[in-house]
Order: sequence, then C-alpha cells, then structure tokens
Amino acid sequence: MSELYTVSASPHITKPDNTTAGVMFDVLIALLPCVVAAILYFGYHVAINLVVCVIGCVGSELLFNLIRSGKWNREGIAGSSIFDFSAVVTAVILTLNLPAKIKMDAWDLNIYFKGSEHIADNIAFSFDTVILCLLGSVFAIVIVKMMFGGIGKNFANPAAMGRIFLFAFAPLAAVQTIGIIGEVSTGATWLSGDKATNAGSLFMQLFTGNTGSAAVGETCVIAILIGYVYLSVRKVIDWRIPLILVASAGLFALVFDGLISMNLSGARLMNNMFAHILSGGLIFGAVYMATDYSTSPNTFAGSAVFAVGIALITMLIRVFAGYPEGMSFAIVIMNIASPLIDKFIVPKPFGYVREKKKKIKKAEELR
Repeated sequence: MSELYTVSASPHITKPDNTTAGVMFDVLIALLPCVVAAILYFGYHVAINLVVCVIGCVGSELLFNLIRSGKWNREGIAGSSIFDFSAVVTAVILTLNLPAKIKMDAWDLNIYFKGSEHIADNIAFSFDTVILCLLGSVFAIVIVKMMFGGIGKNFANPAAMGRIFLFAFAPLAAVQTIGIIGEVSTGATWLSGDKATNAGSLFMQLFTGNTGSAAVGETCVIAILIGYVYLSVRKVIDWRIPLILVASAGLFALVFDGLISMNLSGARLMNNMFAHILSGGLIFGAVYMATDYSTSPNTFAGSAVFAVGIALITMLIRVFAGYPEGMSFAIVIMNIASPLIDKFIVPKPFGYVREKKKKIKKAEELR
C-alpha cells in the first residue's frame, strides 16, 4: 500500500507521442515543406535567418529558465523548457513570417562593416536582417511567452507578436533575393496592386510560389497545404478551423470589395476574393497560427468564432485601412479576445441536461 497512484479522468490510454514535444515535432515536420520552398525561391538567406531565429529563441528561453531557477549547471539545463521544441517552432514560424533580406534605410549596419550604402545587395548576408531576427526572437520568447509563464500561458502567438514588433520597430524594406529556381521578390504582395490583372497566371504562380511575397513562408500555397494535410491526419489541429477562416475571409472579401466598388463585375470580385485568400499569409496563418492551442478558444464553437473574427478583422484592415496584409494583427487581436470567447462559449459538462428537458422528464414521470 506504499505505492502512490495517479487519479485522472479517462481515457487513460494515450499515444506515446501525445506530449508537448511530440506535438511540436509534428508541427516542425508540417513546416518543412514551407521551409524548403522558401529556401528554393529566396535562397540561402532564409536558411541563415532560420539559424539565427532558432539560436535567438532557444537561447533566450534557456537563459530565462536558468535565471529563474538559479541553477547554472547541467541540472538547470535539463530542467529547462527548451526540450519541448516550442521555441524551435516559434523560430521557424517567425522566420517564415519575414522577408529573406531586410534593409533598414535609417540603420544600415552594413555601412559600418563595408563602408558602402549598397553593400547589402552584394554581401554574403545582411547584418541588418541578422540583428532584426535576433530582436524579434528575443521579444517573442522573453516578452510574449516566458514573462507570462511559458508555453500554454502566453496571451498571444509569439511568432505573430514578433513579426508585429519588428514591423513597428522600424520601417522595414524588403530587398530582392535571387533563389535557386528563379528570381522572385519579397517585396509588396499582390494585394498592393491590381488584383484583376492576369489573374489566371498569377493564381497559378501563387500556388507554386513563383511570385512576390511579403514573407517567405506564404509564397507557396502547395507547401502550406501539404503541412495542413499532415497536421490534420495526425490530428494535431482541427481541420475545420482553417477552412472556416479561409471561407469566411473569402465571403468578407466579396462583401467589402462589393461595397467599396459597386461597379465591379462578378469576375473581378471573384479575382479579388481569390487574391485575398491566396496572398498575404492568410492560408499560412490559418494553418499554423490560428490553430495554436494556448492562444485559441478551448471549444470548437469558440474556435469557429475565433476563426471568423480573424477573417473579419483581416479583411477590414486590408479593404478599409489600406494596409495590404493584416493577418498578424488580426490573429493577435483575437488571441486577446480568446478568454472572453471561452467565458461565453463553454463546453457542456458530462451528463448535462438542459433545464427545459428536466422539467419535461419530471412531468412525464408524474403522469
């Protein structure tokens, strides 16, 4: 009788990989096609950014853990939270949410190293990009994640907040990058221009990835869909949530563009709708960021409201605010609203019977 027993709710049989580390490893596998596509289209700069972000995220989380525990030894390292791979996932998603190279006109570090204002286009890597990737990684992990208690307690998606921080920190200008397959640009997205021009060919380019993009991870829809199918089959995410978000975004795009331009034909409205869906990181955010466990509601109904809210805010920003992206801002805003959604949309307890049904059942028993 000296043995201790753990009492928990059923079911008690779980998969061996049904752990935080197992889930995060599945997410990393799902992100692999996006990483490969980004490197192929935008070159080795993406790989450099990825290494920098991983070092920044994992290193800052480890340092935070060591400071908090006060154990600067192997025991402190072994007891840290870096082995759940969540910091690596944040690093990969943050990398895929940024351009391949970033040049800050007001703060070009390459000038101090090479003495030329235009050296950023020719050197092996951009010092500006490295510094900004480190800043975004530290902000995402330390400020957004660890200071609120670590994984599962952060109020917003760390990668989304890291991107917003960098774009608010200074005006970022993406520079052209030549990849292995061909020349593409991480400049303004197609949403910034005429969405009805050469729509057919551009739709195909968005699927394959051979088009301009504000972030390297959103350039190839095929790669994103491969990850979506993998996560859905592995039951890491609820496959319905990304579909609800994308479908809602398409509906809002039709309505809002129709309200602004009453004279648009049906074909142009449809082109605009597909442009909004396929560009600006909407599908990437729907699959990898809107399905984050810790920053989304706990019920399917709540998650559906969450997804529709992201779609609504994104389309409001894009159509009425004049900003061509908006997905990251919408995700963070709805992250903050998640506790409120959970407050009003709560799961029914096991064995719960509505009061009206109770009264009917009692009346039947009295008869």
